[in-house]
Amino acid sequence: MNERPELNCNIDVKTFREYYYLKEELTDFCRKNNLQTTGSKEELTERIAVFLEKGEKIRTSHSRKVRNISEITLDTVIEDNFVCSEKHRAFFPSYASVKNTVFPV
Repeated sequence: MNERPELNCNIDVKTFREYYYLKEELTDFCRKNNLQTTGSKEELTERIAVFLEKGEKIRTSHSRKVRNISEITLDTVIEDNFVCSEKHRAFFPSYASVKNTVFPV
C-alpha cells in the first residue's frame, strides 16, 4: 500500500479523494490557503477538491434550522439534519425501558 501523500496544493484531486484525512488536517489546509474553515468534514473535503481542481475558493453559508419539538413519540418524524438533543437522549431509554443508558457525545 502506498504511503498517504501530504495534503498540500501539489496534490491532484483524484489522489486527494483516494485517501483519508482527519478533519484537523482539512481545516489546517483550508486555513493555510485562505479557504473557509467551518463546516462538516464532507463540506471541507468538497471545498478542498474544488480548490485543487479549479483554484476556486467556494464559501458555504450555514443556517441551521432549529425545530422546537415539544414531545417525542413513536410517530414523531425525524427531521432533516437530525441532531441528537437532550430530549432525544431522554426518549430512547424511556421507550426501550433501559436505565443508565449512555450516549457518548
